[in-house]
Amino acid sequence: MRKLFGILLAVTITGPVDAYAQGAAQAISHYRQQHGLGAVTADSRLMALAAEQAHAMARAGALDHSVSRPFGSRIAGYGPDVAVENIAAGTHSFESTFELWKRSPGHDANLRRSGVTRFGIASAPAPQSRYKVFWALILAGSQPHGRLKAGAPGMMSGCCRDGKKAARGRCRSLTGSRCRPFSRSGPD
Repeated sequence: MRKLFGILLAVTITGPVDAYAQGAAQAISHYRQQHGLGAVTADSRLMALAAEQAHAMARAGALDHSVSRPFGSRIAGYGPDVAVENIAAGTHSFESTFELWKRSPGHDANLRRSGVTRFGIASAPAPQSRYKVFWALILAGSQPHGRLKAGAPGMMSGCCRDGKKAARGRCRSLTGSRCRPFSRSGPD
């Protein structure tokens, strides 16, 4: 049944956002609203990015934000001003994974990150690994440029108005002319 669930979730993330994602949206939004934050909506592009990460971890049998490529490079094409990622392994339902994240200070900070409005979530079966299932959640949003804030581990922020990078709440000069997302690895 778990393998079938993972396969079904993997298939649905490429199409329209499904009822499973809507249930996750309701749970995450309710939790955020309890803390005075805005709701989030499921986003098919973020669902695909989360699936990429969950499947990469399942293939490697490793819980790692950079198992195939760093979070900043994975999210860069999406172009948010702020993005965070939570990963987990070994939990067999969204509900148990969500509870785990709420009890972890770093993951909880990501769930309550201001400025996020969209999310993607995926799980991937890994019967050969000790964990059996891997999860990835990406939350992202846009903020007015020049008003970016530093955030929890796993945070990516965009450019300041003057073309410099935002890092820990301050802008820093870039090498080269393109502004690329700043990334730090986040909590597992």
